[in-house]
Amino acid sequence: MLIKDIKFYIIESEPEIRYESGAHRSSMELVPPGISGLFTHSQGIGQPAPSIEFKGEAPEPKYTLLLRLVTDGDLDAYDTAYATGFHADELEWEAKAFLARYAHMLTGVDAFDREYIWQRFWYAQRFMYTGRGLLDKIDRMLWDLASRHAQLPIYKLIGGYRERIPAYTNIGGETIDKLVESALIARERGFQGGKDHSYRGVRGNIEMATELRATLGDDFLLFHDPVESYTYEEAVKVGRAMERLNYVWMEEPLQDYDILGLQKLCATLDLPILTLEWIGAIGGQPFNTAPYLALQAADIVRQRGIGITGQIKQAQLAESFGVQVHGGDHQVILGIHNDPVFEAYMGLQPHPDEDELDCRGVLVVEDGYMSIAWRDRPAPEPDWDETARRALKVV
Repeated sequence: MLIKDIKFYIIESEPEIRYESGAHRSSMELVPPGISGLFTHSQGIGQPAPSIEFKGEAPEPKYTLLLRLVTDGDLDAYDTAYATGFHADELEWEAKAFLARYAHMLTGVDAFDREYIWQRFWYAQRFMYTGRGLLDKIDRMLWDLASRHAQLPIYKLIGGYRERIPAYTNIGGETIDKLVESALIARERGFQGGKDHSYRGVRGNIEMATELRATLGDDFLLFHDPVESYTYEEAVKVGRAMERLNYVWMEEPLQDYDILGLQKLCATLDLPILTLEWIGAIGGQPFNTAPYLALQAADIVRQRGIGITGQIKQAQLAESFGVQVHGGDHQVILGIHNDPVFEAYMGLQPHPDEDELDCRGVLVVEDGYMSIAWRDRPAPEPDWDETARRALKVV
């Protein structure tokens, strides 16, 4: 199934009032005196979200850029939201830039040769300065095409290790009491665990962990994510306490770049250390996982492989070291062996009606588990003639 053409469609969406908020972009603030690190999240230290915001006076036209990789077969690869914006001219420029810079890397290539395309765009990160987003998007489009072609969800194409996995959610609050209340609500909703992002320093976080375990009992899974806010010495103190409190792991206690500090911390604590979230997010995964595992500077690897293909590579690399990964795409999680639990940051996702399901599958989070609901039937395909008629412009 060769990719023979690439088209963009600029679609006018419903008008919106422009709105930008510091709370939407980031909740980062300087840490209070006495807590290590430079910045942290507002809620983790009991501060309200930033209040800086901009709001337009009236709705304005908004536009979506749809990307289509046209094949010589019955199906095409597509992404319905390649970009969005309030100016159609800007989206047209993005479409033309893609065609000028990247189209030659795709046209004439078999759409099922995902590894070949992944490798080409992996190197484009460095030599064409694309960043990781372009490779991630194209790889997912091609896996979606394969799913629709085979009429099976992606996790079945990967290999299909299981049908469901335990799920936890994030918990938080401006005070320890509110954080405990958040965990109780999570348990009432069926989640099997909760993860905090608390930045209360050594004493405050040990107090928090103690209260959580005392209130929730031993069966509720607890995870701690201080997001690079500890020194090595502080991480050891908190980690020792959390070992006694039966925590599952500590996530990103030091900066990912502190590979020797992480190596020493992993050797010191029995509590598993999960790392590689940030350094992986800027484009290095799956390959920069290797030195961390070789140096034993990670007990669990944060899943940040680029695209579905990159996540499979990272999971298999970690598995060869006897190490777990965590935090991948839900399709990848069910297709591999070594991702132990699902982080339901999106909350509950009820099972849809059967008539809404097709071969691609839909994420479900309910009754304490994550699964993928699907039916053995073709996915509905876009009407490209209608899309072209509806488009403001076809590029």
